[in-house]
Amino acid sequence: MPSILQDLRYGLRQMRKSPGFALTAILTLALGIGATTALFSIVDGVLIKPLAYRDSGRLVTIWERVHFLEKLFPYVGPNPRHADIWRKQATAFEDMCILQASSIGVSRGGNNDHPALTGRVIAQPNLLDVLGVQPILGRNFLPEEATEGHQHVAIISWRLWQSLFHGDRNAIGNTFYLAGTPFQVVGILPKQFYFPKANELSASPMARQMPEIEMISPLVIKPTNDFGWMSDFGNFIVLAHLKPGISLAQAQEQLNVIATDIVRQTPANQMNGPREGALSAYVQPLKEAIVGKTASRLWLLFAAVASVLLIACVNLANAQLARFASRDREAAVRSALGASSTRLLQSAFAESALLSLIGGLLGIALAFLAVHWFSRYAQLAIPRMSTISLDLGVLALSVALTVGASLIFGIFPALRLLRIRPQQVLQSSAHSTGSRFSNQLRRRLVGAQVFFCATLLLIAGLFAKSLVRLSTFDRGFSTDNVVVADVYLQGKSFDKAARSAFEDGMLARLRALPGVQSASLASAMVLEGQTWIDGVVATDGTGDNHAQANYRWISPGYFETLQQRIVEGRPLNDGDRDTMNAVISQSTARAVWPGLSAIGRQFKRNGNLCTVVGVVADAHNNSLREAPVNMVYLPYWDMPPGSAYFLVRSTQPPSALMETVRSAIWTYNPNVTIARMHTLDAQLINSIAPERLETAILVSFGAAALLLALLGIYGTLSYVVHERTQEVGVRMALGATRTSIYRLMLGTILAPVFTGLLLGWLASLGIGRTLATMLYDTATTDTTVILATMLLFIVAATAATFFPCRQAATIEPMEALRTE
Repeated sequence: MPSILQDLRYGLRQMRKSPGFALTAILTLALGIGATTALFSIVDGVLIKPLAYRDSGRLVTIWERVHFLEKLFPYVGPNPRHADIWRKQATAFEDMCILQASSIGVSRGGNNDHPALTGRVIAQPNLLDVLGVQPILGRNFLPEEATEGHQHVAIISWRLWQSLFHGDRNAIGNTFYLAGTPFQVVGILPKQFYFPKANELSASPMARQMPEIEMISPLVIKPTNDFGWMSDFGNFIVLAHLKPGISLAQAQEQLNVIATDIVRQTPANQMNGPREGALSAYVQPLKEAIVGKTASRLWLLFAAVASVLLIACVNLANAQLARFASRDREAAVRSALGASSTRLLQSAFAESALLSLIGGLLGIALAFLAVHWFSRYAQLAIPRMSTISLDLGVLALSVALTVGASLIFGIFPALRLLRIRPQQVLQSSAHSTGSRFSNQLRRRLVGAQVFFCATLLLIAGLFAKSLVRLSTFDRGFSTDNVVVADVYLQGKSFDKAARSAFEDGMLARLRALPGVQSASLASAMVLEGQTWIDGVVATDGTGDNHAQANYRWISPGYFETLQQRIVEGRPLNDGDRDTMNAVISQSTARAVWPGLSAIGRQFKRNGNLCTVVGVVADAHNNSLREAPVNMVYLPYWDMPPGSAYFLVRSTQPPSALMETVRSAIWTYNPNVTIARMHTLDAQLINSIAPERLETAILVSFGAAALLLALLGIYGTLSYVVHERTQEVGVRMALGATRTSIYRLMLGTILAPVFTGLLLGWLASLGIGRTLATMLYDTATTDTTVILATMLLFIVAATAATFFPCRQAATIEPMEALRTE
């Protein structure tokens, strides 16, 4: 112990002698360890930690594969009739529950209490039993509360209990209002309870963003409910708990046997295609369903951050090699006086350990800040953000990173000391020029830095180009200067007539606002996934062509507000109020009436005949990543939407217009729920939140890796110039030109730099193949990205080598010869 303490004190003295190096090393390690720790805490909380439910590894969600929908979705939420049959007949599960996740307006019912949008689960009474969770106050649902007239009870989250009832323990039995309907509180959920949001448990990769789930209420499935045998897919979710010893494959096989029987029972007039292969089941672990879409992105980001830490450690190892070379004589003297190899290694490690310890502690502090920031700004991009924390497991990783960093950048200088021959060093000149081994090692470390940096830069370049393509291509509509109000018209007071009256009145008010160029409404928002998929069947003698399409109910002026182009016919107008007219997209027209004009033709939907009066240009309505889908637009008077999206295009600044629109809505009716006010530009940005997040992180750490690599090149070349000062002086005394000195210095560094670049390019090609699905309209062999990245690195590396080479070329021969 005394020798260890002595070496630590010696390490502190060395750090005081080189404050610039010590500060640089500490900050470099702090940033590397902090970023890696923060991102690992996210990976741990999202991907590694089990769900906070009883035996969460056996919790599954069950989907259906529907043949006539498989071109749109590989699997969908099951038909509730099918799910009820599973629940009664399947023996592979301990329990099974049917549920719906949605949003609803919540209030205490006061005169000035505008409803606030809250996430809600409507589920069969056994949901909490399936999850293995019980209320901390009150009780669970009773079976009879899933019957008509008894379902107005709710179990609320701890957060909603605090906001609505201020944590009052007498809240049990109290009343609050959901869309104007009174509900009684019967239970309070635990503080840490988390249930996946509707968009996290969706088969669609672009499901609309939903608020946190704050309450559970009973789902009433009446015996008389006519869901149809081959319809109503995607509106329900099924959770189940596997029995011990039952595998996913066994459970799925059993459900597929039941699916075959379901198809056999389906009436012929409800079949959409042949019975063979019409239906099958897909059993998926619940955790995979929640985070599966995010896993590859998070592991990629973690690998990028870990690469930067590795580059930092290699850089510090290179710097330490240069510093230790000047201490060869000291190590030789100590060895000659009897110091053992162990003591020399211990002394060499002391400084590295101190630097790593200080950098590690500062890195943990930075990780706390980073996780807090990340949890605030990554909600749209990553699920389970509420489970992220710096727990003991993450802190253990920080300790491991600190120790690992100390070993990585301390091992090479320490091993160098073991190669020193005391007699040889003591007999040599006072100026140490380093060994051939250490010189080769430094160049290899530079090559390793360049390799990791080039790989990371190339991947970051691919993602940056993909994001630019995704953000700038022609979407088929304009988002500039459009404000959107998401309004929920829920409850018994908003029947069809009341919804129609409200929407008519609001459109008139919005169009009358100063500066408003156009105002309209739609039943679904653009860039929020596919909704209301139904058939389009031609009935006018042009064949039995039919297609699946996304239906939207819109007001006149919708295409004008979004600046979508009508390519044939006309848009909907006020004269269509008492008609069944429709506007369809170009892709729908091609699918149903190929090679023909669709104007004036009719199609059938749910027994009703609709006449096509216009064809609108295809647009990326549902997702920027996906090709335009079939669309059908009907007048909103046909079915006034309960979730209405009012779109207002104006010459006013969006910030001022949002408050004006909000005031106009609540002045007209204070009981409606305004889910959110936002701009269409913000909607566009939110729709690519995962891509923006991963690109920002990759580019940021790519830039950090580039800076570290350049510092490594600069430091190595500066050391080469320093140790070869006498040689350069001799060369110049014998007539060497400055150009030849430049070539001499660059020759020591060019080989590892270009080798690292080449290997980095090859590595990026291999990694890029696994990342191809994350890129939009960007090939992993994109020449523009490769050339731009290589050119960037070469220009930056040239700048890093300029000053050391210039220093070498300006050495005075006589001064160089006197350096000894």
